[in-house]
Amino acid sequence: MNTHELDYWVQCTRLRSKRQKNRMQRKDKDKLLIRKHKEEKGIWSEIRNLEWNELKPPVQRGFIRYFVLREDVARTKEASFFQRILDKINTRQWSYRKDFKKKGRRFGKKVYNVREQQLADVSVQDFIKNFSEREHPYFEEQLVHWRYSKKPHKVYRFTESWRFVLKVQPNMITKVRVKNLDLERRKAEVDKFFNYERRGRLWKLIDATHSWHRKPEEKYRSPFYNRSFASVLDEYWPDQQMKITFKNPRQNRGFCFCWVMLEVRTQKHKIHNLAAIPVCVASPYFIPFEERMSRTSKARKHPIL
Repeated sequence: MNTHELDYWVQCTRLRSKRQKNRMQRKDKDKLLIRKHKEEKGIWSEIRNLEWNELKPPVQRGFIRYFVLREDVARTKEASFFQRILDKINTRQWSYRKDFKKKGRRFGKKVYNVREQQLADVSVQDFIKNFSEREHPYFEEQLVHWRYSKKPHKVYRFTESWRFVLKVQPNMITKVRVKNLDLERRKAEVDKFFNYERRGRLWKLIDATHSWHRKPEEKYRSPFYNRSFASVLDEYWPDQQMKITFKNPRQNRGFCFCWVMLEVRTQKHKIHNLAAIPVCVASPYFIPFEERMSRTSKARKHPIL
């Protein structure tokens, strides 16, 4: 069998090269990740659709607090108006302590700090969609920096938060969800399969890229983005460059060396450092020997009477 027959036989049998084999292995692993992700979503939907069993008697688990209308505001004619606003921006907190304090340290000593609770911020889309024109004057526009974001985001905050007060009450559990051991076992197997590397590869397959790898948009880009400190300093504090009028100064001007003392001044000290360097300076008063001889010869030919 010659070489041409061997190549023809390889093409007919569809033997894969090493690169093709590696590519097919990666594709099979990616398909497995997608199948497991679909299985995980199906398990979560089945768990959410399970029935509930009532507890008799109910069980208390910590405390919850939320905002309610202040007593004097609740007695006014606009109580229903502010109640509708509160239903859209109310927040809830849970704690195992009734005073809602959390553990902390101050100068190495264990202390309990009071937890803060604020009304919810409203995004631009929700503000346009869910709030009427009568409710708009009670909100102000602000720019906030989220924890995992590099650029500010515009939100709307309620300006008259004094109309609401916090109310604390026990958190009573009256019903529990039915446990399905088969679903719990399948969920544990899927959670064990998705480690850190596989989960990252899955999000890359679904979203196609990571948002933190993208460059900032042009309108939000900083003027100092991807620029060195020297280029920025040259732009705002340009150096005075010496203009050279002669291409070859040796033909028309002479040079001499001199010592120049440099002063470096700072804000605190008048003179920080002194340095002496030799500098080559073009002297306009130095005339070459040939030019002096030509001038003297002309003076002899045409004396001044």
